[in-house]
Amino acid sequence: MKVTQIADGLWCWSIGDRSSAYMEHGDQMILVDPMLPPAGDDLDRFARAIERDLTRLGGSVHVLLTRHGHPRDSDAIEQMTGAVRWHPGMGEAPAGMYSLPVAEGAVALWSPVHRALVVPDAHMAPGGMGMRPDAVIVTGAGAPREDAPPRELA
Repeated sequence: MKVTQIADGLWCWSIGDRSSAYMEHGDQMILVDPMLPPAGDDLDRFARAIERDLTRLGGSVHVLLTRHGHPRDSDAIEQMTGAVRWHPGMGEAPAGMYSLPVAEGAVALWSPVHRALVVPDAHMAPGGMGMRPDAVIVTGAGAPREDAPPRELA
């Protein structure tokens, strides 16, 4: 498992060619397309880190999926944290996130708190959106300051 801190309260991790993201929105924890590492040291460290952050934040936990019907390890994460699951087709994204359609049944998720965009893995491959295959989060470092998401992805 490869873990990368993007900014305070904003992390991504990958297992093989799949990626997940962790975000803090105030007292809320958001896990996007979550995957658990295989049993062993990585899983133990992951579980301890999630438990530590749950205690520190004290708020609700949300599992957000970028593709309907692709739950990854959402069931296990929900059992571990008491998270509430959201996927495309369920209305507005929770926790101050915005969903932006990218394909039938798939969305990118915009975090105004971090000015970051989480894009489904399928759209990261060469020929997809033109980003490198191992990137999950595109930060808005040069974007104007506003709460609304970008109007277009292309």
